[in-house]
Amino acid sequence: MPSPFPSTSSIPGKGDIHLTLLPPSTPTFSHLTYTYPLKLLPSIPHNLPPRFSKGPPSSSDSPGQPPFSPETVPLLFLLTYGGGLVAGDHIDLSVHLDAGTRLTVTTQGSTKIFKPSASAAPTTRQDLSVRVCNHAALWMAPDPVQPFAGSLYAQKQTFHLERGGSLGFVDWVSEGRKARGERWAFAGWRGRNEIWEVYGEELQRSRMLVRDAVVLDGKDAQGRMDGMGVFGTVLLRGPLLEPLADFFVEEFKALPRIGGRNWTNASDTVQELTTKEEWRKQRLQREKGDGLLWTACHVRGCTIIKFAAKEVEGAKAWLGNMLKEEGSVGREFGDGGLMFVR
Repeated sequence: MPSPFPSTSSIPGKGDIHLTLLPPSTPTFSHLTYTYPLKLLPSIPHNLPPRFSKGPPSSSDSPGQPPFSPETVPLLFLLTYGGGLVAGDHIDLSVHLDAGTRLTVTTQGSTKIFKPSASAAPTTRQDLSVRVCNHAALWMAPDPVQPFAGSLYAQKQTFHLERGGSLGFVDWVSEGRKARGERWAFAGWRGRNEIWEVYGEELQRSRMLVRDAVVLDGKDAQGRMDGMGVFGTVLLRGPLLEPLADFFVEEFKALPRIGGRNWTNASDTVQELTTKEEWRKQRLQREKGDGLLWTACHVRGCTIIKFAAKEVEGAKAWLGNMLKEEGSVGREFGDGGLMFVR
């Protein structure tokens, strides 16, 4: 019997986001669509103090000019029905930020990757394609992906930035359901992040700046993770997040080095620490207690931060501490940018 309902051309898991500016400087979603199992939930925008020009910049504006600051930054929650993805689910999300806009994307909890019911189940996938125009900025900081035992997962995030665009992206994965004895017990986890620079008179040319790929094979993954319960990457690029990028690199340079010698002795006069030095001292103590390891470096105009910790809460506390101390995320994206570390 033929279906009485008309056929549909919608693709499961497909999402499209297009953020633009309405006069004088109001960011608005001109396009926001999604299909099951993906759900996009806009929240109340966060107000920012006006600091620069009220007129939206054009794509031809010089990247060296001061970044445009809109009055508000929309906050968008990236959700899935049931809080996770089952075998064979495919999320395909496209994001486009017009010149002068800013957007914060986060989640309301970890994305669970459920165990397949069949032995030869298809891979669960998430694909993200982002275009950030001149003087636009994206801060994307979801909670960690949580793959269950036996799950098979792959993700790819591709970011195309015009020279004045800014990007901050947090990508992390946890060991699974530790309370159920799962420690890196998935069948496989693969992730790839790419940052491309878009340039040229008609913005038709592009070149790759960073390709960051992580492959975690389920075979003996627990042993190779050396007791760590979470592993992650932070990618930063653009003028808006340059102070944050420099902050991470400078703090990494200040870390104690193996083989370093303390030339002071008990008879030396104890010098009073500055506020910054006291904060750093307390942070290093917490890092040691949480078993947290991290590194940071500049690569072709981008900054890559790698981190790992024994517990998700330890990594979350470290990220929150670093971001709040430097202040760029809260200042440029509002309180919603720090929601994932609360």
